[in-house]
Amino acid sequence: MLSWTDLDLTRSPLVRELHAWWMSKRGASGIPDRTDLDPVALRHMLPNMLISELEDDPFRIRYRLVGTKVAAVTGFDFTGRYLDELMADGGETPWMKHYAAIRASRAPLLGSVTEATTNGGRFTYEFGIFPLAVGDADVKQFVSVEDYFGFHLTSAELDTRPRARD
Repeated sequence: MLSWTDLDLTRSPLVRELHAWWMSKRGASGIPDRTDLDPVALRHMLPNMLISELEDDPFRIRYRLVGTKVAAVTGFDFTGRYLDELMADGGETPWMKHYAAIRASRAPLLGSVTEATTNGGRFTYEFGIFPLAVGDADVKQFVSVEDYFGFHLTSAELDTRPRARD
């Protein structure tokens, strides 16, 4: 898994478009407010989009919306679920650390993840996670997009078996 903040490293048109939207809506607080997010204007992205919210004490991320393409690739709709529950088996991608870093920096994080498939292949997707305020200047939510670049396998074809750690 690789992550970056430099948009020039991103190939995904979806990530680039959401980044442009986020930059255009930043306002005085430096980040857009959740009310700036118009699903109608971004409807072509909705299948690849996630909206999550931050909870404090303890720090947790809860998914409020999971797009249909994300649900199809992962194998289930995890709307309403917590990230730490979904990552209970560890996982290779440090998603909790990413969300904490985005909250602290108040800046988007972009990146790519490579996953194994059951037929021995691999596929790579890109993501962008963007902080949002809710009525004030604090980061309270996130809007994300995942671009699978035309990947059409289902979760049953992904190799989700735990991998040995080095």
